[in-house]
Amino acid sequence: MGASATAPRAVPVTPELARGAARAAADGFFDNEIWVWMLPRDWQRRRILPRHYRAMIRTVYMPRSAAWTTPDTAGTALWFPPGTLRLRGRERLAEIASLLPEGIDCFGRATRWEELISEYHPREPHWYLQTLSVRPEAQRAGVGTALIRPGLDRADAEGVSVYLETQRFSNVPYYERFGFVLTGEISLPDSPPVWLMSRPPGSG
Repeated sequence: MGASATAPRAVPVTPELARGAARAAADGFFDNEIWVWMLPRDWQRRRILPRHYRAMIRTVYMPRSAAWTTPDTAGTALWFPPGTLRLRGRERLAEIASLLPEGIDCFGRATRWEELISEYHPREPHWYLQTLSVRPEAQRAGVGTALIRPGLDRADAEGVSVYLETQRFSNVPYYERFGFVLTGEISLPDSPPVWLMSRPPGSG
């Protein structure tokens, strides 16, 4: 069987795929440094992350036509298109509800973190890659590459840049393959760092 027959491919998240896509995001980000900082207990993340991503995919990303997975939901890419970063009231309520009750002690850290990263978002129109997550057992098989392409292609078609934060410096070379450039490193006094990357339109 040729490689082209088995290569991962991205598809938009549909209602039928939303639960699997949320589980992929939760599994891939279970040991994510920022999530561990916000929710330090393993049992918290096991309960909260699938519910949180399910709510956000259905309420925020699918209505923006900016959520992709694979047919077998091996991973998830979640984006904010230009001009859509601010959550509406209903969306914010869904986000808060998805963290309760087990995550009530994370709200202070989450608020401070959101304020920090908001300071560094580009002011010009851009696509924001908020989540790129692959199930651990499916990593290093081209899933992430397939999932990132639809957002990059739409940004290029619109002639706008792309922006992301990555919680691991080891991810920087991966994103550089797609034309991203490292632009900074930020953190709170008590948080892990994240690295900021930007991609001019038509790069990669």
